[in-house]
Amino acid sequence: MKVLNLSYALELVDGETELLKDLLQSFLDEKNLDEKKLNKLINENHEEAAFYVHYIKGASRQVAAERLAEAGQNLEDVLRKKKNGNLDELKKNFTDEYKRARSEIEIALSKM
Repeated sequence: MKVLNLSYALELVDGETELLKDLLQSFLDEKNLDEKKLNKLINENHEEAAFYVHYIKGASRQVAAERLAEAGQNLEDVLRKKKNGNLDELKKNFTDEYKRARSEIEIALSKM
C-alpha cells in the first residue's frame, strides 16, 4: 500500500493527466483536515466525526492516497461502532497519514 499510488490514480481518470492534476490540486486546496475540528467532533458527536472523516477518506480515494484512505476507514469504522479500537491511536494515524499524503501530492504536482 502506497502513500500516493499515482499509476492507479491515472487509471481512475482514464489516463487524463490534466484531470489528475486538477484532482490533486483540489485535494490540497479544498480537502483540509482541521485537527482541532476533528478532536472537537470526536469529543462531542461520533456520528458527525465519522461524517467528517468519511469526507476526507472519500477525497483520498479519488486521488489514490491509499494509506490515508485505509486510516480513514479504520477511524470511521470505530466512530460508527462497526469495530473496536483506540480512538486516540486511530486519530493520530489518520492525521499522520493525511500529512504524508499532502506532502506526496505536493511533490507529485511539482513533477507533473
